[in-house]
Amino acid sequence: MKEIKLTIYDHNIWGNMPSTSKISNRNAAVAELVELYSADIVSFQECNPKTSREPSVDIAKMLCDEYNEACPDMAGVNFTPLFYKKNRFSVIEEGFVSYEGKNDQNSKSLTYAVLEERESGVRFGAICTHFWWEAKSEADNLQRIENARVLLSYVDMIKNKYDVPVFAMGDLNCGKFSDQGEEPYLYLCERLLDVRETAPVSTDTLTHHEYPIRDEKDIYHVPLDKTPYRTLDHSFVTEHKCVALDSFAVDTSDMAYISSDHFPLIAEVRVFGE
Repeated sequence: MKEIKLTIYDHNIWGNMPSTSKISNRNAAVAELVELYSADIVSFQECNPKTSREPSVDIAKMLCDEYNEACPDMAGVNFTPLFYKKNRFSVIEEGFVSYEGKNDQNSKSLTYAVLEERESGVRFGAICTHFWWEAKSEADNLQRIENARVLLSYVDMIKNKYDVPVFAMGDLNCGKFSDQGEEPYLYLCERLLDVRETAPVSTDTLTHHEYPIRDEKDIYHVPLDKTPYRTLDHSFVTEHKCVALDSFAVDTSDMAYISSDHFPLIAEVRVFGE
């Protein structure tokens, strides 16, 4: 049986910031983190085309030597892009879906790809997503549940069509015991494995923290309060005979603090094929 190892990097990179803010050095920090982990699959949320893809700070351009983007024709509207190492993988199928209902700037969406490792022929699915963010009413929580329902429909489509494991990750704006509501997260857990909870090596580190601080020289620094206060970001995978989870980590380095108000998630996994 063939086996491949994957490093999956997921990160809300805070591109939906106020108009008075700037990306400045933050996307460069994100690119450095991606390089540090030599990630095979990279998924972002809040990769706002009006901020994160501006020429001087374009995160896709920073990654383009090593990575291709799924659904590149949607780059102008896609806040949830998915990237993969272009010399290692080829795309079998890809797609982009903007969630219906509550959706600020149409930023709440999913991007998926079915990938095949060129050398081994081993296949798997990957999905990047971002759920609705407000938590002012039950309607907000119901919107996240609807986002979860749509996400699962694409997980099922990939799994049933190709019989491969499917990884789904992103900022769900909710979680277990979350003040944003836990029902959407628990709804996903009925059908998917939480990589954090399932990997033999893992962490309980929270993922959301205070904004980094931009100084008068237009450079971001670590926030004064370095204590993360909740978890909104999650990695999932389908139960499948052809997948094994090795580790789950949350990067809390100074570089991670500088890059966003969310820490990146790093999952080390293995996928098998005939």
